[in-house]
Amino acid sequence: MARTSDRDLFLKRLAKLAGNDGGFVNNESLRTELNWEKAKYRAIHSSLRQEEQIVVKRGRGGLVALAGNKKTERLRLFVSYSHIDKDLKDRLVRHLRPLEHENLVEVWVDHQVQAGDDWDKEIAKKLSQADIVLTLVSIDFINSKYCYDIELEKALEREADGEAKVIPVILRSCLWTKSPLGRLKALPTDGKAVTTWHDIDEALTVVASGVRDAAILLLENA
Repeated sequence: MARTSDRDLFLKRLAKLAGNDGGFVNNESLRTELNWEKAKYRAIHSSLRQEEQIVVKRGRGGLVALAGNKKTERLRLFVSYSHIDKDLKDRLVRHLRPLEHENLVEVWVDHQVQAGDDWDKEIAKKLSQADIVLTLVSIDFINSKYCYDIELEKALEREADGEAKVIPVILRSCLWTKSPLGRLKALPTDGKAVTTWHDIDEALTVVASGVRDAAILLLENA
């Protein structure tokens, strides 16, 4: 008799817990049913998600379902930045595109506001819906009343309420550690500013990898 693989076992137990309606199942419930350690559960979960055999969405402890006709709900990622840093922002967004291809995130930046839209209201709406907020930090970001006093304040309020994760991305050297962002873990490594790296693409790759890890933890919070 062929031995059931861990992947098949995961899918079978998920189907059992989902029942006839094939709904979403809490990750912790499924992991308990499987009696697996977290590391093993997350490894199999990640593999099946990337192969689109399961879909995930946010919820208490993270939720998972068999793919069927369902689609993974990508995390909404809001980018807050000073327009003086537009070129660096554009380069970072390009490095985040692979995360969209993985169905992990949907990136939103303010240039997506359409003609005729109320600019302030649309930005406030997207910020209030975001699961992850990237703050692209520079002295111009800190000195921007809109970025610092409005977007950052709202983002930190939502993080305090457990509604979003704020990730500082240090673009250019400044006294950011003396700001409210100083208590947060920043990217790239050790908060070393992107522009101080010998290879900026390497720095942005580190940022994208860190954002990917954060997104997976939010979606696979087991």
